Amino acid sequence: MLQAAGLTAAEESTYLTLVRQGSAPLPQLADRTELTAAQVRRALAGLHRKGLVHRTPAPHDKVVPVPPDLAVEQLIQRRLEELERTREAAHRLADEAQHRVANRSTEDLIEIVSGRAAVGRAFDRVQRTARREMRVLVAPPFAKPNEVNRTQLDREAAGVVYRGVYDASVLDDQASAAAAAVHVRSGEQARLIHSLPTKLAIADSELALLPLSYSTSAHDAALLVHPCGLLDALVALFETVWALATPLSLGDGSLGDSATLVAAPDVSAGDRQLLSLLVAGLTDEAAAARLGVSRRTVVRRVQHLMEMTSSRSRLQLGWQARERGWL
Repeated sequence: MLQAAGLTAAEESTYLTLVRQGSAPLPQLADRTELTAAQVRRALAGLHRKGLVHRTPAPHDKVVPVPPDLAVEQLIQRRLEELERTREAAHRLADEAQHRVANRSTEDLIEIVSGRAAVGRAFDRVQRTARREMRVLVAPPFAKPNEVNRTQLDREAAGVVYRGVYDASVLDDQASAAAAAVHVRSGEQARLIHSLPTKLAIADSELALLPLSYSTSAHDAALLVHPCGLLDALVALFETVWALATPLSLGDGSLGDSATLVAAPDVSAGDRQLLSLLVAGLTDEAAAARLGVSRRTVVRRVQHLMEMTSSRSRLQLGWQARERGWL
């Protein structure tokens, strides 16, 4: 009952006994509480420091409890003051930590990881650092070909969202594609792109793993990047690639072992023509007249294309259409 206010179990037992049964000399109090004399002495010393008891002078030498409504209120107030001092200390520590991050040396911001086993451990570390989201660019060569990422399954079960962009070559290999299908089935948001500029793994905006070489030796050395300008650039790189990539989903057999990944269908010939007209500068009304449809249909089709490409404006949609070869 009173331990939440900072009393030990022995102190609480001793104090409650005094309140309920009245003041008593130490030997009698030991009998009442079924504690040893040494335990009672330690408990009384603690209660005295906390202002919950006082002792009468000799020859009676009794321990007298301070009324609970007064004693406990004072105790709670002291605890609140201690917690407030702890809060202030935490703020000072946070300021120091922020200052230390701002003045980190290059060695603190970027770690070089050497050796295939060390790179594998670093990838696991990055995944376990994530609390909200993992962003990955996935392409061969793989450290463990055709193997499902068990750490990813564990982290997704813990609530971490995975977004992955796969190089098209991943789906060319049946075993690698099957492993990717397992990740998508477990909840990964996946997209496909013709060619990736690099492999990459980013935990939230806290830590990234970047291979030093995009080749067969990619697993022999990598960089662990802590919060800095380089990490910001890597996050921007991922988001750019993500916006350009085509969504992937599970195709036929998605409920069994033969699950396959399929890319979202390409745009229709009509949408290509519409995009070409809009990029050429025609208004919605003029494009609708040229295509023989209503303006409302044009607006609806443009909105659908913007959603497909994650475009926030028509200008961005035009750029996406050019990058994807739709014009």
